[in-house]
Amino acid sequence: MIEGFSVPSGTLGDDSAEAVVVTVTLNMEKDWYTYTNVTGELGKPTRLKATAADGARLAVFYPEGTDKPDPFEPDTMTKAYKSGTRLFALVPRGTVEPFPVNMRLDLLLCHPTKCVPARLKLTYKGTDTPASLPDASAQPWWDTFSSLARAHQAAAVKPPSAAATGEMQAAVIEWKFEPTYLQPGLEVRSLISALLMGLLAGLILNVMPCVLPVVSLKLTSLLGAADGKHKSDQYHAFREHNVFFVLGVLTFFLILAVVLGATGKAWGALFQYRWLVLTLAGIMAALGASLFGLFHLPVIDLKFGANQTTPRRQAFFTGMLTTLLATPCSGPFLGGVLGWALIQGPLVIATVFISIGVGMSSPYLLLIFNPKLARFLPKSGPWIEFVEKGIGFFLLGTAFYLVSIAYGTWTLRFLAPLWVVLTGGWLWSRTSATGASTRWTVRLATLALLAASVMWTTPAPLQENPWEDFDPVTLNQALGKDTLFLDFTADWCPTCKVLEATVMTDENVTRWKNEHAIRFIKVDMTERDAEAEALLLALGSRSIPTAALFTKSDPGKPLVLRDLYTVKQVENILNTP
Repeated sequence: MIEGFSVPSGTLGDDSAEAVVVTVTLNMEKDWYTYTNVTGELGKPTRLKATAADGARLAVFYPEGTDKPDPFEPDTMTKAYKSGTRLFALVPRGTVEPFPVNMRLDLLLCHPTKCVPARLKLTYKGTDTPASLPDASAQPWWDTFSSLARAHQAAAVKPPSAAATGEMQAAVIEWKFEPTYLQPGLEVRSLISALLMGLLAGLILNVMPCVLPVVSLKLTSLLGAADGKHKSDQYHAFREHNVFFVLGVLTFFLILAVVLGATGKAWGALFQYRWLVLTLAGIMAALGASLFGLFHLPVIDLKFGANQTTPRRQAFFTGMLTTLLATPCSGPFLGGVLGWALIQGPLVIATVFISIGVGMSSPYLLLIFNPKLARFLPKSGPWIEFVEKGIGFFLLGTAFYLVSIAYGTWTLRFLAPLWVVLTGGWLWSRTSATGASTRWTVRLATLALLAASVMWTTPAPLQENPWEDFDPVTLNQALGKDTLFLDFTADWCPTCKVLEATVMTDENVTRWKNEHAIRFIKVDMTERDAEAEALLLALGSRSIPTAALFTKSDPGKPLVLRDLYTVKQVENILNTP
């Protein structure tokens, strides 16, 4: 249950306009409980993340909880929340755009015989007249909340300013660092180096993890453009297609330059907006479905052999769409380029972004200058149907992946098996008239893949999480007292997921924690978080993945790792005195 209450002026040491406290009440069945926000070796801490409409991170307050013997370790006492416990999020005075308040609640619901992890997304719509809300100071929980809030105010370095006018100004802590970089030779210090590295970074974007859905769009476009009756017509159509495709790429990079330069957002942060992710998911699903002949799309029709009435428009918008899909990835060189460029003037930002776009477009520029390369593309034939439908299923899988970004990875529990059923069902029907060995090979492969998808999406057994969640006040207090390793990540960042699966695995992090007495903190930028964005900017970065090591001896000069890095590189810096 979510409720809002008015905090009268002066009750928390501030005589300005009224604040609002949003409470989240944990209603659980009999005998169920959850752990508090602080746990020992057992359980999973309860975490509530709350942000205002302008992206400002709101302070969250957790009650102490009650002592309880853990049913799984009867000799161990733990702190627990029982049904009826309230968590508090404070919307401070002077917040630019306070409502709606978006919250994410992560907790472990436990019964004496089992535990079930849960994640809930909650919204408090708020009101234009906070004074009309019930008086918080008259509530029975007021003493608990006010003591927690006063302790938080005493710990905070800088309270939010009532004069703040933008989301980056809504940060609680004013971060100031002098970062150094793991590979200083790759850092940008002039426009010339920014342009050269931008060209190289753009070219590398073509082989980053985001490339798979992009390649499917490019492949269909290239094959369709090269399918002409006469060589002269074929070369002309092929060149024209690539010209407008490149124009679409460069146009989108100009749009990115304007948006990121004006808002100060990180590369790929557009995917923090759920409406944009869901719109892209709808486009991918529509493109995939159109390849099965369900309907005809007026602007971008990827079907091979389709007679396009506006081939230039299709090529242009395909270029824009492929670039948008590629932006969540950040490859080598790009972090240094963006970190330097996005603090420059508008003209420099636009010039550098155009260089990145030219680098990404370089394979297609080569095809423009030498359209005869089209002769190396395969000719149409019966095999084209399987390529077309394969791309259709891949685009549908991309749509499902985007839905999981918008609503959480739990959606993959049914979306991944559904994708296997749809793909396997089509192959099943297409091979029904073939030999028995082929039919049974396809059917057994489909069933095996279905079982694998169910196992892959089934939550892993509960185990200790070596990561701490990012909290600005807690982090600020720990600087200079502990050695800290921060990892900036997001669900919409495929490169981050590659690093989490290969370098920053739970096994590696647990081992490094034990060997070096280091606190590992995960800064999740899946959703808008002004505090996380301000911290990333203070580290000289405008893209993720980014990691930073803060030593106890010199916390003001963190060592920053950009883009891609290896296990050996991390171990080397951890072993450095």
